[in-house]
Amino acid sequence: MNKKLIKEIWDWVLHILLAVVLGLIIILYLGRLTIVEGNSMNPTLKSQDILIIESITQRFGSLKQGDIVVLKIPELLDGKQKYAIKRIIAMENQHVRIADGKVYVDGVPLEEDYINTETTWAEGSLYADMTVPQGCLYVLGDNRIPEKSKDSRIFGAVNKNRVVGRCWIRIFPFSEAGPVD
Repeated sequence: MNKKLIKEIWDWVLHILLAVVLGLIIILYLGRLTIVEGNSMNPTLKSQDILIIESITQRFGSLKQGDIVVLKIPELLDGKQKYAIKRIIAMENQHVRIADGKVYVDGVPLEEDYINTETTWAEGSLYADMTVPQGCLYVLGDNRIPEKSKDSRIFGAVNKNRVVGRCWIRIFPFSEAGPVD
């Protein structure tokens, strides 16, 4: 082989390697696309919505109550699902109580204009009245119809290190594109 061909091949290999490394850095540390599967976040998010989630917020410890996050919790979900998308209801050391169809955090009822029903039920749940442990989050889906969202009412608080990213922007459907609240 001539030196020019070897140099050309080497140049291609370096560019491809650089693109792969840069892509991995973006996916692991900045953000990624995700597709919503299921209706546990109705009416805020619908199945097949395409979102951009950012991975910077949780790295700097600035997640907050009300944020919508993607969690990697395959052992807590049914079937082949690995990820869940939920809203943070309470942070570590906050007290959550679900009673009389309302969610209370530190004794104050939440104003939840984003949920799809008037009430939130948690009959028989071991986690309907608890203080969120250190390093954990209490998360609920916006779809509060019984058995439509597998969330902290069923599996309890989730460790913060399970957060993959915070929902940032919906890019599809185009008619609803924009920041996710």
